[in-house]
Amino acid sequence: MNVSSEATLGVVLDTVTVPAEVTVDGERLSVIGYVWEPTTELVGLDSAGAVWSYSPDRGSRAPMNCSVDALRRFLDLFGEFFAATGDPPPATYTAEQMAEKLAAFRRGEIKPAAGKPDNRGARIKQLKKTLREIDRPAVKAGWWSLVLEQVDDGIL
Repeated sequence: MNVSSEATLGVVLDTVTVPAEVTVDGERLSVIGYVWEPTTELVGLDSAGAVWSYSPDRGSRAPMNCSVDALRRFLDLFGEFFAATGDPPPATYTAEQMAEKLAAFRRGEIKPAAGKPDNRGARIKQLKKTLREIDRPAVKAGWWSLVLEQVDDGIL
């Protein structure tokens, strides 16, 4: 099993399986983890203590949070948000795994979940309020703005 599949939004804070640092736009980032896989998206800390997402393939970075503490608090809040639905958190699958799930669905071995009442709108509003209290700039731009857009759209 992939370790990151158990992490909130795939964010794994791990300094063992990633390089110690990377240089982006002339600035060194101390790598403190990754998102989903250590080869596609790294999580780094700049000299001021801000946290960035860095894509080695694109050679670009996006702001995540003002500090590691703020990042951890965001991840905890999203973990609680996803747990409140009773649904499993978002996960990634290989093409083979999805083909197996689709085949099982077609055979009737997997049934669609029955809809249940959820105060999702109120929970999203409260989540955003709390996130803004922790790190307002992170909510408005960068990595988290995309995540929140997906939450608003019901993708996450």
